[in-house]
Amino acid sequence: MPTGSFAKTNVGWQIHQLSQRLGEWVELKLKTLAPKNIPLFDWLPNWSIAPWVPQAIFWSVLGLLLIWLGLQAVQLLSPGATWRRRSSTSSDPSPTAKELAVAAWLRKAQEFQRQGNYGEACRALYMAMLQRLHETKSVAHQSSRTDGEYLQLVQDLPQPAPYETLIATHEQLCFGNTLISAETFQQCQRAYGEIDAP
Repeated sequence: MPTGSFAKTNVGWQIHQLSQRLGEWVELKLKTLAPKNIPLFDWLPNWSIAPWVPQAIFWSVLGLLLIWLGLQAVQLLSPGATWRRRSSTSSDPSPTAKELAVAAWLRKAQEFQRQGNYGEACRALYMAMLQRLHETKSVAHQSSRTDGEYLQLVQDLPQPAPYETLIATHEQLCFGNTLISAETFQQCQRAYGEIDAP
């Protein structure tokens, strides 16, 4: 008699056995709870399933999980993925906002002011303030920080009022429905002047 290798078990068979045991356990529990004289299971259909169904479900779920993990790995490992994700959700006027120096932000503020775009001019002053705080090591810049967190951090500085003005205007710009006027920009410009004064 030739001897060959054969599988003693496989995943599909184990899943089928588990579902069968679960069904038998449910049936046993229902029989013990039901009155003795009522035929409980005569009206139920045959719940047996084809042996390939559990295996197909298992491999489908496993395949979807592997595809999802692969996509997550590609996003994490691709160069610039984090930068693209941040820049697409950022409210900064340009994708290279974090790289600009204070002087560049101030030039942008003047350009926007000349164009009459006071909202973007105020935003540029706000970004100049953040960059200045970062460069002077007063408050390190982190893209995850909110205006409220910056507001708390600037309270420890000698003169928090000008910072509060710029932060409040930025909040109004991002979350309010009002247009930023030339007067508001002048207030922000004065506030930044107080910050920049020695």
